[in-house]
Amino acid sequence: MDPTEKNWISKYLDERSKFALDLPPNKSLSTSELIYKVLQPTGILYGHPLSLPIPIDTTPWPLKERLEVILLESFISSYLIYHKINKPSNTDLKEAINKSIEFYTQSFPELLKRGFLEMPAKTPELQLEKIISKRILVKPEWNAHFWRGFFHNILLFVDILTFIEFMEAKENIAEINWQKRILEFQYYIINLLAVITTLNSDKKESVNLYNYFVSSTNFSKKEKEDFQNNYRQPEIQKVIQFLRHSSWLVRKYFLELGLLSIWADNTIDTDEQAFIEHFESKLQLESIEIETSSFAVESYVFLNWEKVHYLQSKQSLLVLSKRMTHRMKKISHKYAHEIKTEINENKELISLLRTSQKRPLSIDEREKVRQQLIDVLKTIPAFVVLAMPMAFLSVPILMKVLPKNIFPSSFNPNKIVNQRGNKIIEG
Repeated sequence: MDPTEKNWISKYLDERSKFALDLPPNKSLSTSELIYKVLQPTGILYGHPLSLPIPIDTTPWPLKERLEVILLESFISSYLIYHKINKPSNTDLKEAINKSIEFYTQSFPELLKRGFLEMPAKTPELQLEKIISKRILVKPEWNAHFWRGFFHNILLFVDILTFIEFMEAKENIAEINWQKRILEFQYYIINLLAVITTLNSDKKESVNLYNYFVSSTNFSKKEKEDFQNNYRQPEIQKVIQFLRHSSWLVRKYFLELGLLSIWADNTIDTDEQAFIEHFESKLQLESIEIETSSFAVESYVFLNWEKVHYLQSKQSLLVLSKRMTHRMKKISHKYAHEIKTEINENKELISLLRTSQKRPLSIDEREKVRQQLIDVLKTIPAFVVLAMPMAFLSVPILMKVLPKNIFPSSFNPNKIVNQRGNKIIEG
């Protein structure tokens, strides 16, 4: 499948039908949590979609085409999760395509208009190709400027959030102004990011960024001019009030946008730290949600350090690894009882841990310990929805982040850590 060629969606659906969604067995997860679990690792929440949630490699594709495919898959995955379909049939995938077209017909009817000499699309797949191509804009200069690329492309996930609401609205769909709903999302994103840019910028730079934010939205020309001519420092209270009546997924999205935006410069200074703490406290999310969102953003940065241009010159990987270690430690201690229960039920893991106290484990045995401890973590609610960077989770790191009291009473973690000359990375 080549997304640069015509009729790529039909070919993608042929490939897509071979794969099921990688959903956790935890039955208590909500639809929002499952959508987050599948889409967060793709990067579409953060304006930098890099990979698909299914095993199809996107790296050979040009940036615009990669964005198009990941946006398409975000619609498909959201549709399948909402309708509780894990392994889709061709019919299921076609229904997802039709629902996506219906959504854009209601929210952006201008995307369906044909040019003067443009022939009508013969199939729904070709129609959606044209819609998505018009929806995504990529400019080469965005690679040189964090906000240029970041802000424009974060608006793509607003389409997904609104599409979820579109599916939930079983009645009177045509009576709801879906374009107005998208503009509402965009308005509050502008407010959030404009507040963040003023924390460590001079007035002139702040105004320039605010004007760029406004120009990237779908507001009318007159509305954009009104925003730009009447610039004033946005009030975070407006954003908080909006989020208090929003879904869990919307609140997580805004929180993680704020967290990633703080990463736009090298350090987190006092004002930025105070802002994010204030913002977190007002979102009506549990404290553990704040930790998991922070870990999610840091994991995304860690996993994609070499793929995203603006990340490459930022905080060192050592500093980032310390932050992630500290974050995982806090989450693990919160769920110490659940982790201990899972470990005690894993007879092979217990046997290997006890063996490690008597003799050095082989390379294969240490890998089994590592993998099984990761599998234990994946059963914990706070970790279920996270895409954990597996290469980061070495045995020394796991021994560092897991509470000591979850292991057998005679277990000494230093023995398994130091068997091959490894040391725990301090966090």
